[in-house]
Amino acid sequence: MKKIDKKLIIFIVLILVVFLVIIYLIDSKNTKTLTCTASVTSSNIKTESNLEIKVNNKKIKDMVFTVNMIFPEELLDQRQSYVNMIRQTKPYMSTSVTDDGIRFVTREHGGSFIGIDTSQEITVSELQQVLEVQGYTCK
Repeated sequence: MKKIDKKLIIFIVLILVVFLVIIYLIDSKNTKTLTCTASVTSSNIKTESNLEIKVNNKKIKDMVFTVNMIFPEELLDQRQSYVNMIRQTKPYMSTSVTDDGIRFVTREHGGSFIGIDTSQEITVSELQQVLEVQGYTCK
């Protein structure tokens, strides 16, 4: 009788695992990713921004904002000062020195992010329109 109980438990666990995998696959199939970029130059520092947003069922699920600041040759020795300033003023950002400047990355899973309320319902096309008004090019 104990063998039947163990087989039943294993069977139930397998069914639960399969069920969870199916739910995950269905949920991730409905997720759409919007990638937007912008590039500006100010004070001889070129700033390239990349924004990747995942939307599922009109809800923002994940946002990653990456900024690369490319310094002119005469400012390369100031990279670490910029990183230190960003770390002090924006500790939630991951910052690093690169060969030609600095990079900072911000992830957001909820709340407000670059002026977008991540708790509101929004479609990918609506989000794209908002970001293109702000100067981004989106795909």
